[in-house]
This record gives sequence, structure tokens and C-alpha cells, in this order.
Amino acid sequence: MRWFARTFFSIVLLSAFSCTDEAPRFTVPYARVYFQIDVNGLDSDLSFFDYKVFTQGRTLGEQTGYGGLLVFRTAEGTIFAYDLCCPHEDNREIKVSPTDNGKAVCPKCGSVFVTMYGLGTPESGPAKEPLQRYTVRKNLNREGAFVITN
Repeated sequence: MRWFARTFFSIVLLSAFSCTDEAPRFTVPYARVYFQIDVNGLDSDLSFFDYKVFTQGRTLGEQTGYGGLLVFRTAEGTIFAYDLCCPHEDNREIKVSPTDNGKAVCPKCGSVFVTMYGLGTPESGPAKEPLQRYTVRKNLNREGAFVITN
């Protein structure tokens, strides 16, 4: 009986530690992302259920990924960030265009991506991969400030 309990406990531990969260898979070529958003300051125009597009950094050291950044704020205030490059086209010059209904559309292939839930999943069109997502973390030193990284 002891042998069974030890074996069971070992399997449970092994399973628990092997189920770690995978790093986001890159759907477009890698390019460094480091960008800051401040909804109480410089980005106060990023209202609820709205978006902003950034194609270059605003301060020294800020970088916006492969094709630029699409930053979406949900109706609840959650911030999501995506690369503007369409994963089907894989060309930094072909950028998705956000719409007012929480989606983004590729002007070349016509793929539509849902951005309002944080996944960037393709809804229609030839794209099979989602938009490249980036990590958004709260800046603990400033209320309403967020840091976007990859």
C-alpha cells in the first residue's frame, strides 16, 4: 500500500510541474517589444472598448515589435496588445486595421481577427494563426500605467 501511495504522489507531483504555462508562440517574425501605456496620462484618450495604434516608440528604448502595436482596452478596462502584422501575410508592411467593434482586418488577405477578448483569433479569411499577442503587465509604481513586452 505504501508503494502505491508513493507512486501516486510522485505522478501527481510530476503532472503538476509539467503543466506550466507555455510562452506565447510567435506567429510573426520576432522583434523586441517594450512599450509603456498610461491611461491616466499620455494615453488618457484610450477609453473603454477602444484602441490605439503605435508604429514607433515614444521614448528612448521603447520598441513596438515587428509591424507595430495594436493596443486594445476592453469595456472592463483590461489592456491587450497585439502586433499589427497579419500572421497570414508575414510582412511588416501589411498591417491589420482595427475596427470599432473589437476586431482587426487585414487589408490584403481580408482576414478578420477578434481582438476584444485578448486572443486575436482569426474569425474569417485565410489566416489560420492568431495575431501575435504580447504580455501586458501593470506598472506597480503608477496607477493606470502598463508595460507591454514579449
